[in-house]
Amino acid sequence: QVAGYGVYLHGEAVSIGIVAAAELSHRKGWVSKEDCDRVGKLLARYDLPVRLQAQLSAEDLLAAMKRDKKVRSGIVRFVAMRSLGDSFTTSDVEEVLVRDCLASIGAA
Repeated sequence: QVAGYGVYLHGEAVSIGIVAAAELSHRKGWVSKEDCDRVGKLLARYDLPVRLQAQLSAEDLLAAMKRDKKVRSGIVRFVAMRSLGDSFTTSDVEEVLVRDCLASIGAA
């Protein structure tokens, strides 16, 4: 949505989101750095993007997240992992961490 429709196929955007979710999970201490890296390597092996093609504004991405279908009662919920293959949603994420994870995929 932020990049403009047609820049990324839906699956490509999902791939980048999965990498960001893995990074978030690692930074929260839920998965190891090795598992986090494994997620990105697996997606890249299938020629899926793991970073943004061009830098997008973190502010614009945060605003879009607030309009996402996972928002409940105005609270943004994030997909995270307890381990590979075990995902869940959580709102227990500080904005500074979200910004760091967005930066890790190429947002500014």
